[in-house]
Amino acid sequence: MVESKTIMSLQDLYMSYDSGPVLTDIHLDLYEGEWLGILGESGSGKSTLLRIIARLIDADRGEVRYRDELLTPVARELIPGHPDIKLIHQDYALFPNQTVTENIGYALRFYDPDYRKQRVEELIVLAGLESVRDKKTKWLSGGEKQRTAIARALAEEPEVLLLDEPFAHLDNHNKQVLSSAIEALRANTQTTCVFVTHESSDALAWSDRIAILQAGKIVQIDRPTVVYQSPYNGYVAGLTGAVNWLGGGAGEPKYIIRPERLSVAQSGDAVRWQGKIMSLRFNGPFWMVRCQNDQGSVTFYHSGNSLSVGDAIQLTYQDEDIIHVH
Repeated sequence: MVESKTIMSLQDLYMSYDSGPVLTDIHLDLYEGEWLGILGESGSGKSTLLRIIARLIDADRGEVRYRDELLTPVARELIPGHPDIKLIHQDYALFPNQTVTENIGYALRFYDPDYRKQRVEELIVLAGLESVRDKKTKWLSGGEKQRTAIARALAEEPEVLLLDEPFAHLDNHNKQVLSSAIEALRANTQTTCVFVTHESSDALAWSDRIAILQAGKIVQIDRPTVVYQSPYNGYVAGLTGAVNWLGGGAGEPKYIIRPERLSVAQSGDAVRWQGKIMSLRFNGPFWMVRCQNDQGSVTFYHSGNSLSVGDAIQLTYQDEDIIHVH
């Protein structure tokens, strides 16, 4: 993504609860039109950061600027929030006894009726909700509720859309349908989006940049490929995908090899690791193979059916596959 104008800036944020600090030294610029994924495990401060961006709560310290304007503290506002920023909660906050059309139209209740009808129709098509437009939302699937909530949030054309765990609790089918709706959203709008997730696959797939939260601090922020291939530390490496820790002998630092970078050594290949196959787990496109030797275990992915538990195994990898971390 080519960096564009900064739409929102968070500087030196600090936030604590009775249990202690939740966010520390947060510096974050959000760019127009980008999709920023905030990735972290439970308790890392993701949802708190999202609520600060949504202008629902104040940080204890620091400043928030929107289009270069220092925002008034939430505590001084009559109604929390910001007209250009919409947050979609995990519970969707829909009206259960109203239809999809009525829920989306509610956000436009004070607009011209002809415009409201046209805008609602556009959003129903954009979110792929044509088949359930007249259905009460209490009867919708989780994915349909999520898409309805997104469509309603987009009704007033916010500049910033915030999603709290958008793929949580969705089965594979509904996740694929929601993914198609998000692709349409990205292709047809210039909305800036921030979403928080604990699933690395979602962050890697949908982000222009990923911010990694570790114990309330942003330890790395960059493009998904950079975060995955050059993680700042072992925590980031493990959070973004499976890892094998190798090395660590006398005077040798430990390093990381991703499972997909290991392969069975063929004739002429340098043998970089050898041991015995301990388990094989089928994972659809490939087998997950766990191997063991005196120094520890590694996992790699194999697409064939030629391996068996108990087999001796020799593995190879390239020097450029090695990941050194702090």
